[in-house]
Amino acid sequence: MISIFSFVLLLHVATTAANGLSLSATATTISLLSTHTINEVPIDQSTPVQQANKYSTSIGERIKNGESIIQIEDLVTHAECNYIIDKVLEQDASPTTLEKPGLVRLPTQAAAERASAANIPCAAPLCDDVDNLLHVILKRTASVMAEQIPSISKVLFNGESICELLDADQLKFSSREPAINIYTPGGEFLAHKDAQAITVLIPLSCPEQFQGGGTSFWSQDSRGHRVEDPTIILKPPSGTAMLFGGCVTHAGVSVTEGTRVVFVASFSSATEESPVIIEHRDIYGDSM
Repeated sequence: MISIFSFVLLLHVATTAANGLSLSATATTISLLSTHTINEVPIDQSTPVQQANKYSTSIGERIKNGESIIQIEDLVTHAECNYIIDKVLEQDASPTTLEKPGLVRLPTQAAAERASAANIPCAAPLCDDVDNLLHVILKRTASVMAEQIPSISKVLFNGESICELLDADQLKFSSREPAINIYTPGGEFLAHKDAQAITVLIPLSCPEQFQGGGTSFWSQDSRGHRVEDPTIILKPPSGTAMLFGGCVTHAGVSVTEGTRVVFVASFSSATEESPVIIEHRDIYGDSM
């Protein structure tokens, strides 16, 4: 249970140099007696996490309500990041008709099979080694959520074990996911909502390896991406997992120089009919 851990809450103003936030942001760092440090970043920077706690009683609820982004530091090692990047850049990555110039999405083998069955255009799937490693990373993410943030399972998956759902092939993923997204100059992912219980987004490239880029987010009370700039832009260190809810409008910021590689998986329980009200989904990115 999470209650057995010792929590050290540190309220601080983070800068780009400090922890990869492109905009100044207030975050709460939760140092747990385990391998990973978890940072909770409120999307609405005018609402500190302590204040948000008055309205939502758990991290799982704050994710569901689109209030917070959870960062898990060092979830993927530098060696794993570099290995995946080297392998995917060796692959013949031809974009499909769904991508704009500068973006290629390489699906896992299972994601490619699902896309083919639905007659959705899809790039060639990832090689066996990368495919297997991404499964290990997703399982690792699920394990950290279960051990350190159990409210995610309770609130977003009806108390079911995400690890067991993954093993039993009982997770429903967004189309062509899990996947590796490769951004080159001009590449971006337009603003959208994933409409799943949770999204796991892990940058594999170091921020120093590209210019521009990052992930932008809009708060729930924003008037929308057509009329307002993003509330916050995050560009965390490589290997840091970002977790957020399916009601959150977000976008992949255009890369101006270099190459940005990210791993993404948006999913819900396969038995959940409508984890996010689909009518509220903004489809300006990957609509398939």
